[in-house]
Amino acid sequence: MENTLIYQGDSQSAKISLMVNVAWGNEYLMDLLKILEDYQIHLTFFLEGRWVENNSQFAQMIRMAGHEIGNHAYSHPNMLTLSKEEITNEITRTNDVIEENLKIKPAFFTPPFGYFDQRVIEIAAKEKMKTILWSLDTLDWKLEDHNEIINRIVPKLQNGSIILMHPTKSSLEALPIILNHAADSGLKVCTISELLHMRGE
Repeated sequence: MENTLIYQGDSQSAKISLMVNVAWGNEYLMDLLKILEDYQIHLTFFLEGRWVENNSQFAQMIRMAGHEIGNHAYSHPNMLTLSKEEITNEITRTNDVIEENLKIKPAFFTPPFGYFDQRVIEIAAKEKMKTILWSLDTLDWKLEDHNEIINRIVPKLQNGSIILMHPTKSSLEALPIILNHAADSGLKVCTISELLHMRGE
């Protein structure tokens, strides 16, 4: 696999993705899964390895609901501060935990905080994983007013957008409006694999 960093899908294809990074926020996960079920859409959930170890039942619920699973490192570090060996361990240890609990190997990695360098991309590629970033950020970890999230995201939606979100109260409140706007604009919401025209699991 080539050493690829992806932060945008095909601008010629009317598809967008929401990537859900999960290292906390369990209290909102069931409501999030219910919204996605109601809208009959599947997203890509990037799971922290340590979180999967401590919340295997939630991870299995996400997987059983048909969502794609990505790797979000084991302990949510700033990857720029790590040695190559530590970067490798963060990625491979998470893959091991996900394989043990969910019986799959992720095809995608997203670095915590969006911090990365060429080493991170190359180590992920060595594990046959593409490194994924986002083109739009909800900032839902600090924005409590869902209208602020809507105003950040909706006007900028376009073909190939990758939107970062977490399981937070503000994102849950903003999500239906974002999904409705996408539908009204003729944008299909899909997993990262589908956005990139890759074969699914």
